[in-house]
Amino acid sequence: MELPRTPWTSWRPEPWLGVTGAWRLAGLALVVVLIAAVGVLVYYTGGTSTAYLNLILIPVILSAALFGWRGGLLFGLLAGLVLGPFMPIDTATGEPQPLLNWVTRATIYVVLGGFTGWLFTRLNHHARQLLERARSNPVTGLPNRQALEGQLHQRIRGAEASNAPAVRIFVVGLQLDNYQDTIGALGLGAEQPLLCGVARRLEAVGERLGAQVYHLHDDQFTLMLADSSQRENLAATRQAVECLQTPFDVEGIPVYLGAHAGVASFPFHEQDDPERLLTKAWMATREAGQAGRRYRTYNRRRGESSRLAMERLGELQQAMDQGQLHLHYQPKIDVHEGTLLGAEGLLRWQHPRYGAIAPGEFIPQAERTGLIDPLTRHVLELALNDLSTLWAEGLRVHMSINVSARNFLDPTFVDHILATVDAAGIAPGALELEFTETALMDDPEEVIGALQRLANTGIELSIDDFGTGYSSMTYLQRLPVSALKIDQSFVRQMLERSVDAQIVRASIGLAADLGLQSIAEGVEDAATLARLRELGCDVAQGFGIARPMPLDQLRHWARDHQGATA
Repeated sequence: MELPRTPWTSWRPEPWLGVTGAWRLAGLALVVVLIAAVGVLVYYTGGTSTAYLNLILIPVILSAALFGWRGGLLFGLLAGLVLGPFMPIDTATGEPQPLLNWVTRATIYVVLGGFTGWLFTRLNHHARQLLERARSNPVTGLPNRQALEGQLHQRIRGAEASNAPAVRIFVVGLQLDNYQDTIGALGLGAEQPLLCGVARRLEAVGERLGAQVYHLHDDQFTLMLADSSQRENLAATRQAVECLQTPFDVEGIPVYLGAHAGVASFPFHEQDDPERLLTKAWMATREAGQAGRRYRTYNRRRGESSRLAMERLGELQQAMDQGQLHLHYQPKIDVHEGTLLGAEGLLRWQHPRYGAIAPGEFIPQAERTGLIDPLTRHVLELALNDLSTLWAEGLRVHMSINVSARNFLDPTFVDHILATVDAAGIAPGALELEFTETALMDDPEEVIGALQRLANTGIELSIDDFGTGYSSMTYLQRLPVSALKIDQSFVRQMLERSVDAQIVRASIGLAADLGLQSIAEGVEDAATLARLRELGCDVAQGFGIARPMPLDQLRHWARDHQGATA
């Protein structure tokens, strides 16, 4: 490696020890004092014939570390002269050193100082390269998360020390929309040109608006604006997102990425550190992606809700193991006879600290993770155990439970259901699985095959929340289902809103034309039930009929409705 060509007149210490300013002069003075001190020590302890002269290596090596190879040469020569012609071999006799003696020693000091300084220079240069690599992304060369956190730390501490509340720091998290699919289609060879193209566009925005650009990981970039206003931050966020909407040219192929962003700022409502500020920015980014928006600003209330949801998700496995989860059952009745036909099992979580936790507070999070599979299996076992109890008492009701779209992507899911039903000793026809139309979106053929296996055993299948999903008539015709369950959002307002009434009427008619049973959920009153009866609906459930109840209450309710044992 070529040594830096620094002129002698611009000497300065190597940044090996971070020595700058006044400390630079202090280091210089220290080396000079040490050399002088060793010279005095050698003189008053008998001359160069003693071992004390070797202490001169300490300031020589120190000068090499502080001032590099040039400093090592210079102070090595100085050390050689201090212990050279003016320093006797023996101060008691005044015997001078032979010329060859002190010249040889001075040469050793000069060579040792220069070589040691060169080694320190090489080591320093290598350390700086490692530090630079550790603080930059290897693909784009942009500073990475470590650099961002360090910069945020300095900015935040500086703002706090200055007691200037008007100073604001904005962090904008950017997530590429189509990155994973693009790399999956074009291969890893497209990663570098694509990400470098993104980096150059963001750098151009940053240069115009005074924002620093960071590359955190793969498809995650960040902009930081210091001493900026809300308006400047909004302009930077919009331009950063907009600049990524134009397709990139990768290997002659136009590639559209797109992006969404999340914004967090300091100071907010409470004191922040770099990690929390970044977390808030990426929480807002995630919310923007889920909502299909270009950008979103961190909301403290939503942030606390998300944090609580994550905590509960982490406790869900423990809740299953400790029996905190149980089912409440909402009866389903024959619309025309008013008799009990079955019940839907609705999951409840009785937390020892938070009390009752609604399903909407943990099931959506579980569905986005692999935890939905053990949760569904746990619900299935609870439902079949309770169903066995009811059947043993002569209450031959049907039991329905909800299954997630993700469950059908598990190749062992169907086998587990069949084995659990067989172990419970219940007729397969007594179990009904409700699934939404979105179950068909990822892999329709695989889902239809799984449903067909279940239907062949006699297990009943129904489409839940019908009218809110995306299934086409082609798939609906192929599905081995026995019922369509009309979503409660239409049923609840069908007497007040003509549009909802038309949707309910059309759904009931479609079910009848396809030879399927129609089930209305969300029946709140007798008038709605009467209207459903007029429209020819088969089955209904809702608060106007009965609220979800524990198993013991379901027993009594079932006995009061004499059609239950039919």
